[in-house]
Amino acid sequence: MAGWIKAMDAAALPAHGMKRVEPNGVPILLVHSGERLRAFGADCPHAGAPLDEGALCNGRIVCPWHKATFEIEDGALVEPPALEGLASYAVRVDGDQVLVNLDNAQRPAAERKPAANRAASNATPPRRFAIVGGGAAGAAVAATLLEGDANCEVTLYAAEPEAPYDRTCLSKFVPAGEMQPGEVPPILPDAIARDARLHIEHAGVEQVDARAKRISSRDGRAATYDAVALASGSVAQRPDVPGAELGNIFTLRNVHDAGAILHALAPGEHAVILGDSFIGLETASALRKRGVDVTVVAPSGLPLQKPLGARVGARFREWHEAHGVVFRRAKAVGFIGENDVDTIELDDGWTTRAKAVIVGMGVQPATGFVGGIVLDDDGGLSVDNTMRACPDVYAVGDIARFPWGGKTLRIEHWRVAQQQARVAALNMLGRETRYEGVPYFWTQHYDQRVDYLGHAADWDDLVMQGKPGDARFGVLYVRSGRVLAVLACGYERETAELSERMRERLSVDTARDILGFQ
Repeated sequence: MAGWIKAMDAAALPAHGMKRVEPNGVPILLVHSGERLRAFGADCPHAGAPLDEGALCNGRIVCPWHKATFEIEDGALVEPPALEGLASYAVRVDGDQVLVNLDNAQRPAAERKPAANRAASNATPPRRFAIVGGGAAGAAVAATLLEGDANCEVTLYAAEPEAPYDRTCLSKFVPAGEMQPGEVPPILPDAIARDARLHIEHAGVEQVDARAKRISSRDGRAATYDAVALASGSVAQRPDVPGAELGNIFTLRNVHDAGAILHALAPGEHAVILGDSFIGLETASALRKRGVDVTVVAPSGLPLQKPLGARVGARFREWHEAHGVVFRRAKAVGFIGENDVDTIELDDGWTTRAKAVIVGMGVQPATGFVGGIVLDDDGGLSVDNTMRACPDVYAVGDIARFPWGGKTLRIEHWRVAQQQARVAALNMLGRETRYEGVPYFWTQHYDQRVDYLGHAADWDDLVMQGKPGDARFGVLYVRSGRVLAVLACGYERETAELSERMRERLSVDTARDILGFQ
């Protein structure tokens, strides 16, 4: 038993801020705010980011890498992608020393309560919650429900036998050969995955009847629920042209797709990517790192033009071209091959041979199983700011059209899906919580992570320092003097702070000061 041991000299403790120490080799984050000193586990439980390199803002600790957020009071989880809070330790100042007690680390109170109350709750029937979808959003719903209700049963329907797992690895790491398909990590923490209240059904869902509160799975079984979260994601669009049924024409939606792409292409072989979206460019980056020749074919001519604008899209194109990617402004009109594709025909008359084609032409909401609810024209589900589509039915992620910034929109990014998932789960528990988060996602190109905060559909000013491909660059998307969105690379602490500051109106001058723009 370690007991109370010295963590650091009291004179070196910052008056306000965070300090990482490692007494007896245990990483501890000391947080000094106001008159209070607290001690937590020093690394983010999501991916191990050093939290002292993040931000302390609005009474919250923000992870520098993926912007998971924790309460300063007890380390409780506020926002994903972490799915559990921080362990806390007793700490005190004794004379000229800061002492920490490494024995009996405590979980946040919200996580301790269900376990403590479980036995007392057994007298009443458990509430039955269902989740459709085994991705990041479904996992976040499950974790939040189990955290918040001792007396519940949670059934998660995931068609893939491996799910839930971290799908962000599929375009970033597996095609590069840096991670084998079997090495893609699970997304649920071990304690949650082993919880007896969680049942994972590896079966697709045939129908959700919102009026009858009934789920039918494709293996012929049916069950009823008290509340359901629909987190079914989306279905990749495929080209409707001759030869589209040939082999080695891939979409990238699951671990099997990623593995097939990895094994289909060797260094020096040629891949054609249809579409210049984030997933297409991430895959291009991953394949180039492995020495695969890559041509990106898209009608726009400039990648990422819709979300980031022509000016920034042009810089992304230059970045990829510097790494050997070839861009062609065209559409595929046919594929030729005996069993597998070997030739692609484009509408500009160009023909090229390729070992594989990877399709990144957009997605459609996966809602064909939903009954008893009117779908939007694009197949999505409209929800209010509690993520409710109708009584006891909640929708999150790619399928959800939600109110934000005076508009309604769908955002197809994993971190937004997890934010919404936590809100939906809290409302399933009766907490009356609204989605008020700042949308965030990250993308990776040639070992550089690029963060995007907020959402900008249109803007009247663009403030840029550096350019995509630089080790450090940033872009502010501005309308009427207000920062709508931030794109940045190499500004981890600053974007962690901005993820909190952007909850309120943020001026250009304030954003420039935080980022240190000249």
